[in-house]
Amino acid sequence: MRIFERLVCKQEVSPILKSAIGPDQFAFKKGNNTTMALIKRQHFWLERLDRDAAFVRAFSFDFSKAFDSVSHRILFSKLMSYDINPDIKNWISFLCDRRQRVVVDGVVTTFLNANRGVPQGTVLGPLLFSIMVNNIKPVSPQTLLIKYADDITASVPVTTGPNLTDLSHYEVENIKRWADKNLMTLNMKKTFEMVVK
Repeated sequence: MRIFERLVCKQEVSPILKSAIGPDQFAFKKGNNTTMALIKRQHFWLERLDRDAAFVRAFSFDFSKAFDSVSHRILFSKLMSYDINPDIKNWISFLCDRRQRVVVDGVVTTFLNANRGVPQGTVLGPLLFSIMVNNIKPVSPQTLLIKYADDITASVPVTTGPNLTDLSHYEVENIKRWADKNLMTLNMKKTFEMVVK
Protein backbone atom coordinates (compact mmCIF):
# COMPACT_ATOMS: atom_id res chain seq x y z
CA MET A 1 0.00 0.00 0.00
CA ARG A 2 2.78 2.44 0.89
CA ILE A 3 4.41 2.09 -2.57
CA PHE A 4 1.06 2.80 -4.24
CA GLU A 5 0.51 5.76 -1.92
CA ARG A 6 3.94 7.20 -2.80
CA LEU A 7 3.21 6.79 -6.50
CA VAL A 8 -0.17 8.52 -6.22
CA CYS A 9 1.34 11.29 -4.13
CA LYS A 10 4.25 11.87 -6.52
CA GLN A 11 2.36 11.55 -9.80
CA GLU A 12 -1.07 12.95 -9.03
CA VAL A 13 -1.26 14.98 -5.83
CA SER A 14 2.09 16.69 -5.21
CA PRO A 15 2.37 18.52 -8.56
CA ILE A 16 -1.04 20.14 -8.11
CA LEU A 17 -0.62 20.98 -4.45
CA LYS A 18 2.90 22.31 -4.96
CA SER A 19 1.44 25.43 -6.52
CA ALA A 20 -1.73 25.42 -4.40
CA ILE A 21 -0.17 25.28 -0.91
CA GLY A 22 0.68 28.85 0.07
CA PRO A 23 4.24 30.16 0.41
CA ASP A 24 3.52 30.75 4.11
CA GLN A 25 3.67 26.95 4.78
CA PHE A 26 7.24 25.82 5.41
CA ALA A 27 6.64 22.24 6.58
CA PHE A 28 6.32 19.20 4.33
CA LYS A 29 7.60 21.10 1.28
CA LYS A 30 10.78 20.09 -0.48
CA GLY A 31 13.43 22.80 -0.12
CA ASN A 32 11.80 24.39 2.94
CA ASN A 33 12.68 23.92 6.60
CA THR A 34 12.48 25.56 10.02
CA THR A 35 15.59 27.66 9.34
CA MET A 36 13.97 29.23 6.28
CA ALA A 37 10.83 30.02 8.30
CA LEU A 38 12.90 31.66 11.05
CA ILE A 39 14.97 33.68 8.56
CA LYS A 40 11.83 34.96 6.78
CA ARG A 41 10.27 35.96 10.11
CA GLN A 42 13.45 37.69 11.36
CA HIS A 43 13.90 39.53 8.06
CA PHE A 44 10.29 40.77 8.26
CA TRP A 45 10.76 41.98 11.85
CA LEU A 46 13.97 43.88 11.09
CA GLU A 47 12.61 45.37 7.88
CA ARG A 48 9.43 46.65 9.58
CA LEU A 49 11.35 48.01 12.59
CA ASP A 50 13.74 49.84 10.25
CA ARG A 51 10.88 51.22 8.18
CA ASP A 52 7.99 52.40 10.35
CA ALA A 53 7.07 50.04 13.18
CA ALA A 54 7.67 50.96 16.81
CA PHE A 55 7.58 47.24 17.58
CA VAL A 56 6.26 43.96 16.20
CA ARG A 57 3.86 41.74 18.10
CA ALA A 58 4.54 38.09 17.26
CA PHE A 59 1.80 35.64 18.21
CA SER A 60 2.61 31.96 18.23
CA PHE A 61 -0.39 29.64 17.96
CA ASP A 62 -0.41 25.90 18.55
CA PHE A 63 -3.32 23.54 17.95
CA SER A 64 -4.03 20.81 20.51
CA LYS A 65 -3.48 17.36 19.00
CA ALA A 66 -3.63 18.99 15.58
CA PHE A 67 -3.16 15.91 13.40
CA ASP A 68 -5.61 13.89 15.50
CA SER A 69 -8.25 16.64 15.47
CA VAL A 70 -8.67 17.19 11.73
CA SER A 71 -12.33 16.73 10.79
CA HIS A 72 -12.58 14.33 7.84
CA ARG A 73 -15.70 16.09 6.57
CA ILE A 74 -14.03 19.52 6.55
CA LEU A 75 -10.76 18.22 5.10
CA PHE A 76 -12.52 16.37 2.31
CA SER A 77 -14.61 19.43 1.41
CA LYS A 78 -11.36 21.44 1.14
CA LEU A 79 -9.75 18.69 -0.93
CA MET A 80 -12.66 18.83 -3.40
CA SER A 81 -11.72 22.40 -4.34
CA TYR A 82 -8.36 21.27 -5.76
CA ASP A 83 -7.94 20.14 -9.36
CA ILE A 84 -7.10 16.53 -8.50
CA ASN A 85 -8.24 13.53 -10.55
CA PRO A 86 -11.71 12.50 -9.25
CA ASP A 87 -10.59 8.86 -8.93
CA ILE A 88 -7.72 9.97 -6.69
CA LYS A 89 -10.09 12.11 -4.61
CA ASN A 90 -12.33 9.09 -4.23
CA TRP A 91 -9.35 6.97 -3.16
CA ILE A 92 -8.25 9.61 -0.63
CA SER A 93 -11.76 9.51 0.79
CA PHE A 94 -10.54 6.39 2.64
CA LEU A 95 -10.47 8.81 5.56
CA CYS A 96 -14.23 9.15 5.67
CA ASP A 97 -16.56 6.74 7.41
CA ARG A 98 -13.78 4.71 9.02
CA ARG A 99 -14.36 2.58 12.08
CA GLN A 100 -11.87 1.26 14.56
CA ARG A 101 -11.62 -1.01 17.55
CA VAL A 102 -8.92 -2.33 19.86
CA VAL A 103 -7.93 -5.91 20.65
CA VAL A 104 -5.79 -6.47 23.77
CA ASP A 105 -5.08 -9.95 25.14
CA GLY A 106 -8.07 -11.33 23.29
CA VAL A 107 -10.45 -8.67 24.62
CA VAL A 108 -12.18 -6.88 21.75
CA THR A 109 -13.80 -3.46 22.10
CA THR A 110 -16.83 -2.39 20.10
CA PHE A 111 -16.30 -0.50 16.87
CA LEU A 112 -16.24 3.29 17.11
CA ASN A 113 -16.55 5.77 14.26
CA ALA A 114 -13.26 7.49 13.44
CA ASN A 115 -14.32 10.81 11.93
CA ARG A 116 -11.25 12.81 12.91
CA GLY A 117 -7.54 12.69 12.36
CA VAL A 118 -5.03 12.57 9.55
CA PRO A 119 -3.53 9.07 9.43
CA GLN A 120 -0.02 9.32 10.83
CA GLY A 121 2.74 7.35 9.21
CA THR A 122 1.17 7.70 5.78
CA VAL A 123 2.75 9.48 2.83
CA LEU A 124 -0.35 11.62 2.27
CA GLY A 125 -0.85 12.58 5.95
CA PRO A 126 1.41 15.67 5.95
CA LEU A 127 0.02 16.81 2.60
CA LEU A 128 -3.54 16.45 3.85
CA PHE A 129 -2.72 18.47 6.95
CA SER A 130 -1.21 21.21 4.75
CA ILE A 131 -4.50 21.32 2.83
CA MET A 132 -6.39 21.64 6.11
CA VAL A 133 -4.50 24.76 7.26
CA ASN A 134 -3.86 26.24 3.81
CA ASN A 135 -6.77 28.69 4.01
CA ILE A 136 -5.56 30.37 7.21
CA LYS A 137 -4.76 33.86 5.94
CA PRO A 138 -3.96 37.11 7.76
CA VAL A 139 -6.56 39.87 7.99
CA SER A 140 -4.08 42.54 6.87
CA PRO A 141 -1.44 42.39 4.12
CA GLN A 142 0.83 44.09 6.69
CA THR A 143 0.83 40.92 8.82
CA LEU A 144 3.27 38.09 8.16
CA LEU A 145 1.85 34.62 8.69
CA ILE A 146 4.27 31.71 8.93
CA LYS A 147 3.04 28.11 9.16
CA TYR A 148 5.18 25.16 10.09
CA ALA A 149 2.89 22.15 10.28
CA ASP A 150 0.52 22.94 13.16
CA ASP A 151 2.56 25.87 14.51
CA ILE A 152 1.43 29.25 13.22
CA THR A 153 3.04 32.61 13.88
CA ALA A 154 1.40 35.94 13.07
CA SER A 155 3.79 38.92 13.13
CA VAL A 156 1.92 42.20 13.40
CA PRO A 157 3.86 45.48 13.02
CA VAL A 158 2.62 48.27 15.31
CA THR A 159 3.12 51.90 14.37
CA THR A 160 2.73 54.80 16.79
CA GLY A 161 2.06 58.50 16.45
CA PRO A 162 -0.76 60.09 14.47
CA ASN A 163 -1.10 57.00 12.25
CA LEU A 164 -1.30 54.51 15.13
CA THR A 165 -2.11 51.03 13.85
CA ASP A 166 -2.27 47.82 15.84
CA LEU A 167 -4.21 45.10 14.10
CA SER A 168 -3.17 42.44 16.64
CA HIS A 169 -6.64 41.95 18.06
CA TYR A 170 -8.08 41.33 14.59
CA GLU A 171 -5.36 38.82 13.71
CA VAL A 172 -5.81 36.88 16.96
CA GLU A 173 -9.59 36.81 16.53
CA ASN A 174 -9.14 35.69 12.93
CA ILE A 175 -7.12 32.64 14.02
CA LYS A 176 -9.63 31.86 16.79
CA ARG A 177 -12.53 32.06 14.32
CA TRP A 178 -10.70 29.80 11.87
CA ALA A 179 -10.07 27.25 14.65
CA ASP A 180 -13.73 27.30 15.72
CA LYS A 181 -15.03 27.02 12.16
CA ASN A 182 -12.66 24.14 11.39
CA LEU A 183 -13.30 22.31 14.68
CA MET A 184 -9.70 22.69 15.86
CA THR A 185 -8.70 23.67 19.40
CA LEU A 186 -5.96 26.17 20.23
CA ASN A 187 -3.59 24.94 22.92
CA MET A 188 -3.53 28.02 25.16
CA LYS A 189 -0.57 26.68 27.18
CA LYS A 190 1.56 26.77 24.02
CA THR A 191 0.03 29.92 22.51
CA PHE A 192 1.89 33.09 23.43
CA GLU A 193 2.90 36.61 22.41
CA MET A 194 6.37 38.04 22.02
CA VAL A 195 7.13 41.74 21.46
CA VAL A 196 10.08 42.51 19.18
CA LYS A 197 11.65 45.98 19.45
